[in-house]
Parts: sequence; C-alpha cells; structure tokens
Amino acid sequence: MMKNTTKLICAAFCFVSTTPAHADYFKDDFSWGVNSGIWSARTGTNGAPFGCSFTPGMVSPSSDGITLALSQGRCAELQTLASYSYGKVQGALKTGNTSGTVASIFTYTSWWDAPGRAWQEIDIEFLPSLGNVVHTNVIYQPQGGTYQSWEQDIDLAQYGLNIQQNLLTIGFDWSPSQIRWYVYDASGNEQTLRTVYKDNGDGYLASDEIPAYAWPVDNTRIMINHWHGDNSQSGFYFPGQYFGNTAWAYYDFIEYIPH
Repeated sequence: MMKNTTKLICAAFCFVSTTPAHADYFKDDFSWGVNSGIWSARTGTNGAPFGCSFTPGMVSPSSDGITLALSQGRCAELQTLASYSYGKVQGALKTGNTSGTVASIFTYTSWWDAPGRAWQEIDIEFLPSLGNVVHTNVIYQPQGGTYQSWEQDIDLAQYGLNIQQNLLTIGFDWSPSQIRWYVYDASGNEQTLRTVYKDNGDGYLASDEIPAYAWPVDNTRIMINHWHGDNSQSGFYFPGQYFGNTAWAYYDFIEYIPH
C-alpha cells in the first residue's frame, strides 16, 4: 500500500520523539467529547498520497460519540497520549460514502517515537472507493529500509453489515504470535475476519504468516482518523479519487483491553 510517504511526513510534524510508558485498559465512549487524559487532537501537515492538514476543529462532540469531519484540505485525527502493548483494540464506527476518503482505527509507532525503531502498524480501514469492505493491513519498515505491507480486503455483506448503514463494532486482537481481526455481525455475534501469524521458523512462509523480523513488538499509540486523498497517481490507488466534498465518520467508542 502506498502510504509510507504519508505516515513519515505527517509523523515528522506531529509526533513527539519520546515514548510514553506502557498503559493499561481504557474505554472512551466519547460522551460529549474526547477524554483529554487519553487523546490528543493532532495538528500538522499531511503528505502524499493524502491531501489534508489535521485540524482539531474538525472533531465534533455529541451526547453519544464524536464525528470526525473533513473538507477540501482539512481532516481530523486523534492519537493516544500513551503507548500500548499486546491486547485488543476495538471500537464502533460508521462512515459516509464520499469517495477518496478513509476512516481508520489503527496502531502506529516508528523511529519518530524512538530512534532506530522500525515503523510498525496494524490497520482497520474503511474506504468508500473500495465499497462495503474493511481493509486490514500490517505495515513494517526499518528506519532507512524497505516498506512492506500485508493487506487484505474483507467483504462485510457476508456478515449482514454495511459500513454506511450500520454502526459496526470491530477490532483486532494482537499477541506475540498472532493478530486476529473480528467484527460483530448483524445478529451481534463475534466473527473472525482474518488471522495472521508470526512465522514459526520452519523455513516456509505461509500465505497467512508474517516474517518474524516484521512482527509488531513495540509499544504503540492507538489512533483514529478521517483523511482524504490528494488525487496523485498513488492517491488514485489509495484512498481513491477525491472530488472535494465534505464528509464525516462517526466514532461511538474506542476500547483497549490488555493481555
């Protein structure tokens, strides 16, 4: 996925180069706004293939949750103040159908947090340009090294769900040996979307395995966002062509459950 330029550029503007200590359980239901003891609203300039600047004023509270809005050149992102280790990251959200946008729940850390640290990321992403799917991904890049990603799109219709019509409760469970993405279907039952495993060292890398060197191991921030693309060549691929429309993504809660 052509996102490496973006994450590195915006990190240069937005991340502090210190790593907070590992933090424990939290749940923010975003009732009347964001818990400032957990989150900060990011500012700074995003980079290709995204075309917007983080603007705290694009985060709007309500009695039940928050809306992350975007418009031409402006978008929104929240990041946790602390960093988190193995556990479950889950939340509930709903998005509009504006092409060229992406709404996400993800983890992110890199050398901007600690010199020499590899970029490590686990993603849940929704892109109207892709349709009614959830885009799952694991990203790895050593400082100064090659960018790698392990992507898979999963159709939500098979679970009786539509991201633009239903409030989806979705998450991933991250451990030292596997990452399992899951969603609660239309009947409220938990369904596994995808599982990837750390390579077991048998000399064969299966299609559902990630090399041991690329496995996310460091404490990481939890983030939610709503961005739009810049209509560059890579932006047409991800997140798709953006026509300058305003858009929204609604987040009902985010929860972290440590192992």
